[in-house]
Amino acid sequence: MTLLKFSDVSLAFGAMPLLDKVSWQIARGERVCIIGRNGTGKSSMLKLVKGVQKPDDGAVWRAPGLKIGELPQELPVADGRTVFDVVAEGLDGVGALLAQYHHLAQNCVTEEDLDKLMHVQQDLEARDGWRLQQLVESTLSRLQLPADKTLAELSGGWRRRVLLAQALVSEPDLLLL
Repeated sequence: MTLLKFSDVSLAFGAMPLLDKVSWQIARGERVCIIGRNGTGKSSMLKLVKGVQKPDDGAVWRAPGLKIGELPQELPVADGRTVFDVVAEGLDGVGALLAQYHHLAQNCVTEEDLDKLMHVQQDLEARDGWRLQQLVESTLSRLQLPADKTLAELSGGWRRRVLLAQALVSEPDLLLL
């Protein structure tokens, strides 16, 4: 099944053509590597893939409902967010609930905390949250990431690995690295 297709795509900046009538496609399960020198259009092509840029000519087709994940080039800020929180962000709204549950479960002291925990638990049950929590935890384990460390405690390489985990938990059809 084709996930993405470029048909006679052209893109230029000024007089400099980056892509000239490029045609290619990616099928489910394929792995593609795009290599080239700086300034030859690799990042521009990825922007076309993601749909954040339009071609000057030709067409970019994406399978209906195509979910694209990516590993950003920039490192995340070394702040006080935990690895678990950042990885769970890959799940959009459910990720915030999972992060809230994770923190409440570890720091539940008062009756009010217990009430909040029960409310969050009910929300998670209604949104397939337990399967998604398992997905986050298994991804953390596979990538050997410490769930409760903060990004400020990690080196640049480990923070990059956290972003990879975040992209993987979103269960994309197409992953841009």
